[in-house]
Amino acid sequence: MPSTAAEHDRAVAAISHVPHLLAAALAGHAANDPLALTLGAGSFRDGTRVAASRPALTAAMCGGNAAATKATLDAVIADLQAARAALDGSDPIAALEPWLAPGATARLAWPPTAGEPEKFTVDAAALRELGRSGGWITGVATDRRTVTAVRPVS
Repeated sequence: MPSTAAEHDRAVAAISHVPHLLAAALAGHAANDPLALTLGAGSFRDGTRVAASRPALTAAMCGGNAAATKATLDAVIADLQAARAALDGSDPIAALEPWLAPGATARLAWPPTAGEPEKFTVDAAALRELGRSGGWITGVATDRRTVTAVRPVS
């Protein structure tokens, strides 16, 4: 995915760094509850898998991208606070459903489906726009002046 360094840092904070922090927090919290660990099943396994990564690696990854990781973590904390507020309402089930819907929709749409292949002249601005739209390069011509790429189907 062609992108600037700042765009890449923001994106990986959202899809890698903050998920590592969330997984570590969930696993660490459950570690204090033997019953929770005994009852742990698919949600716990899938939601905490990356918590088993070497702490030094995760610390370097998150710390090396601290600014973007902090911004994403702040946004996720705000989202979780909204979920927490929904639990305080008179009908937490009804309040949580719309909060949960965007995440469910996003996860069901992942991974993206590739659209029709397009030819691009190797041009930094055009390739960055491709990356910003979620597109990816699928081939490079032998002359290295053009690439084949696809964009996700909406």
